[in-house]
Amino acid sequence: MPSLTRAGYVPPRSEPPRAGEPPKTQKGKKKKKKKRGMSGAAVFSLIVLLLAVLVGAATLYVYSATQPYAQAFCPGTLLMGTSLAGQTYEQGEALLGKLTQESVQGWTYIVAVGESAYTLTAQDVALHVDAARTLEPLWQAGREGGMLTRFLTMRQLEREPVSAVPVIAYSMDAADVLLEWLALETEREPVSATVTYVPGSSEPFRFTAESVGYAVDTAPVRRAIEASLQALEPGEYALQLTRLEPDVRRAELEAATVLRARIVQEISVDEAMLQNAHQAAQMLAGVRIEPGKTLSFNQVVGSRTEEAGYVQAQEPAYGTDISGVGGGVCQVSTALYRAALLAGLTIEERHAAVRPLDGCGMGQEAAVSGQGLDLIISNDTAYPVFVTARVYTDGDSAFCEVQLIGEALGARYALESQTLDTQTIGEPVYVRDREGRYATYTDERVPVTGGEPGYTVRVERVTLGADGTELARETISEDTYDPVAPAIYVGVTERE
Repeated sequence: MPSLTRAGYVPPRSEPPRAGEPPKTQKGKKKKKKKRGMSGAAVFSLIVLLLAVLVGAATLYVYSATQPYAQAFCPGTLLMGTSLAGQTYEQGEALLGKLTQESVQGWTYIVAVGESAYTLTAQDVALHVDAARTLEPLWQAGREGGMLTRFLTMRQLEREPVSAVPVIAYSMDAADVLLEWLALETEREPVSATVTYVPGSSEPFRFTAESVGYAVDTAPVRRAIEASLQALEPGEYALQLTRLEPDVRRAELEAATVLRARIVQEISVDEAMLQNAHQAAQMLAGVRIEPGKTLSFNQVVGSRTEEAGYVQAQEPAYGTDISGVGGGVCQVSTALYRAALLAGLTIEERHAAVRPLDGCGMGQEAAVSGQGLDLIISNDTAYPVFVTARVYTDGDSAFCEVQLIGEALGARYALESQTLDTQTIGEPVYVRDREGRYATYTDERVPVTGGEPGYTVRVERVTLGADGTELARETISEDTYDPVAPAIYVGVTERE
């Protein structure tokens, strides 16, 4: 143990080594080593090196994953459910042909019409698969952008594959030609029955039979053909015809050629008037009034001129008779008017004469003239109305007969004239006969007309039942005829 002295610290004495022990040596103090860390540049370099290695490895991996598909379809591309991955474009075309050849070559479409059938083949419609339009979308899948973009797209394709079906190409020209021909062969307009009236014949009515028509709508079958082509599946379509019924049938016309009304009216036997009436009746004979149409007496009979076969004859003109071409024609228009009333037809226009006409009830005449007075009759039935007219003599009498033939009337009519008022004959009228037709000298007084009273007349059409009882009554017209004063002609020459 060390001890303290006055002088201070006394270092301990070393003891002699024991026998057999090596002498102790004094150990010197060790120097502490200074620790040194890596510099920032070294760390950065190490990181860059590691990144470069990683990038290189990743690039190599991406390259190795994409390079095999540089000239081949990428994974996740399907054609009709079959994978194209790793196949070249030419191999894809071959696969497409293999998958579709049988369907394309075996495609047919049958269009049946009645008992006939017409077949369209793949060759007719130039049916084929458009390889470019089918494969191009699949070929482009995974080819856009750089290598990494392509790699990521390929991974996406593996998760969500892209599939394609064949794009079909064809021409509808042959189909359109076939459908147009079928329409021409099958379509036809319905034909209505007709009736022709031949006056004077033993069988005056001649009929033609009706025929049905057919229409066809080719639009649905065209759409069906296209759907079959796009699905590459054969098909068949039965083309339906639409039956078109004629508007008029022969049986209807035969039932509509019955007598609706007949008038036999006595007319003047004056030769000139009789000739004019005969000419007008000839023009009316065989006239046909179509349903919904009208008959104009003036249009049918024509202008009353000598060139048309009419002659000068007496006709009434405000209290006296004058001579005019066509006088006597009003007798025929009157017979036609009365027949139309009995036939239940509608009268569109009619004019009363200046005085009642002989041969018919008062107020039942129909005056016509070339100065605007006309008789117009409307056919408001569903079938044609035919007119027969003739003028004939029987002994000392002459008659005008008019018949209207058409649809069965279903009723019977009668005409009644009622005198509502009568006006007395006025004082005589003296007429200076400058032409000397009736009187020559101033002291001559020659009565020419005896004068007539005036009348107000109502004409009614009475509907009769099968037993002749009255069922209804309607007013047809009310006419007023002014009284006609006696006409006395006085000459204009003084006696010597």
